Amino acid sequence: MIKEIREFAIYEIGLLPTESYTAYVDIGRPYAIWALTATPEFSTVPKMWCFPVAGCSSYLGFFDVTRAERAKHELQKNGYDVSLRGVIAFSTIGWFSDPAMNTYFNYSPAGLAGLIIHEKAHEVLYVKNDTAFNEAFAGFVGQTGQQLWVAKHYGEDGVKKNLEQEKRGDEFGSLIIGVRNELRTLYKKDIAPDQMRLEKNKIFADMRGKYVRLKESWGGDRGYDAWFAKNLNNADIVGENEYKDLMPFFKKLFELSGKNFPVFYEKARTIADLPRIERYLEIEKILKQ
Repeated sequence: MIKEIREFAIYEIGLLPTESYTAYVDIGRPYAIWALTATPEFSTVPKMWCFPVAGCSSYLGFFDVTRAERAKHELQKNGYDVSLRGVIAFSTIGWFSDPAMNTYFNYSPAGLAGLIIHEKAHEVLYVKNDTAFNEAFAGFVGQTGQQLWVAKHYGEDGVKKNLEQEKRGDEFGSLIIGVRNELRTLYKKDIAPDQMRLEKNKIFADMRGKYVRLKESWGGDRGYDAWFAKNLNNADIVGENEYKDLMPFFKKLFELSGKNFPVFYEKARTIADLPRIERYLEIEKILKQ
């Protein structure tokens, strides 16, 4: 199935014909990496980590969970809100031939298609120092590619089920973006830290209530229960937003490209090549079209 998904990604949506996903490895652990995100207590701006060649990222990846936990506790001691999450896949953005790993196989066939297409999309486009752009680009290509793959293999019923799951994901994303915006408004207030903590805690409590109501509208679907079971903080919100904020932009750009993947990739590369300020001005301009 992975070979079939890889060929679909290359020949039907124009991703690169690299050797990624032509081999398999059991890495002997449940996650490919553990990703650490951190923010100040009263901010939704993530801490950045910078490296030679690869540039800067708003998360730090660890292959060893013990080292990840140690880094998490050190950041917490320094007053940061910290999120540590297991990640089942990553991309070396074409530098190496990424193998399929044992961590992939809790996914449904449709989810596996979306995952592999997402990771191969990183080989097409990577922008230094812009995690949100990179992840939303790959997220959009993965989601759209998954829709097409499901339509090809599972017909109308499969498409309907897949769209229902996407709708729930979009509603979860809208909830998180709304909470992020509430937190940003709060952190601009000139109030004492103790009062700000109380109001911050209230926002997170209200978010949990909104999720309960959202879950009821889904017929009790528990897909996000594990996420809400955590002791959530700013860093958890930021970690989710990095993947979702620019999705509407890429959807708009795809439509402006005539839903033609090669044209879409070229337009995305042109925007990615702009200096950061100009890039985001262009994004705003396109979203208004």
